[in-house]
Amino acid sequence: MNEESPPPLSESGSQAISSEDNRRELLAALDSPNPLVRQEGLEVCQSVIDEDIHAIEPYLDEIVEHAADDDITVALRTLELLDTVVNENPDMLEGELSPLVEALNTEHTNIQSRGGRLLARLVVDRPSFLTPHVRGIVEALEATELDSKPRQFDELTGDPVTRQTLQEHEETERKRRISSRRTLINVVVAITETAPGSVSGTVDGLAELLDDTDPAIVGGAVDALGEIAARDPSAVVPVRGRLVDCLDHGRTVVRARAVRALGRLGDDSAVPKLRSVVESDDDEDVRELAAETADFLSSGS
Repeated sequence: MNEESPPPLSESGSQAISSEDNRRELLAALDSPNPLVRQEGLEVCQSVIDEDIHAIEPYLDEIVEHAADDDITVALRTLELLDTVVNENPDMLEGELSPLVEALNTEHTNIQSRGGRLLARLVVDRPSFLTPHVRGIVEALEATELDSKPRQFDELTGDPVTRQTLQEHEETERKRRISSRRTLINVVVAITETAPGSVSGTVDGLAELLDDTDPAIVGGAVDALGEIAARDPSAVVPVRGRLVDCLDHGRTVVRARAVRALGRLGDDSAVPKLRSVVESDDDEDVRELAAETADFLSSGS
């Protein structure tokens, strides 16, 4: 064991915090430079939670910090513990989510996936907890954008079996990354639906997501901008051109969402482009929606 690390914890459950010495021992374990000791500290915290979840509240600051731990095993164990908190007493996490949001900006798909699921559960009943963190979630989405094409391994190995194994692993991880990022954009949309005016500061970041390689992320960003525009159009006007560009997106669903968002923005400068969509779009539903929206904007209603 690392010489700088405290000895193994002697108590668990309620005994672990039954005295000042025990509490110091637990805090020292959570702050240890040795990841094995930090894991042990988290296991003790879980035993405390199992007995009385309220008893762990004084240690929650120290626990949540490990969601962004450098050691992936420690980070994952932290997320498991926080999952228990979300299940049993989510109110304890109010004001405690910054490290969890920070952890989303990671190459480790398991961390982003589990962290995203935690936020998705919180946003249903406690959206106000997440409102201060929309910018951080959007930044995590920007930082973890996938390459447009999966990685190839032809130059890495000449063995076809090894290459196939690597390719299958890459594809599995890619699918999981796509799923986790889609969870996060859904969280962002849910927050903007609840409190659009309070997240106007994320407009620039959302606009950057309009170029994402995943159409689902683009569509979610369009929806979020539309929610903000309905409440605070002036906040979205500077990125209006980016929304108009989405009318040329290759996916029908993105074009349809862009039409709706422009309608909510209420800016008649988009009318000429909408008329063009009416004349040229391949999808009948998009053409009809564009016609309705152009008429609405032209009427000044």
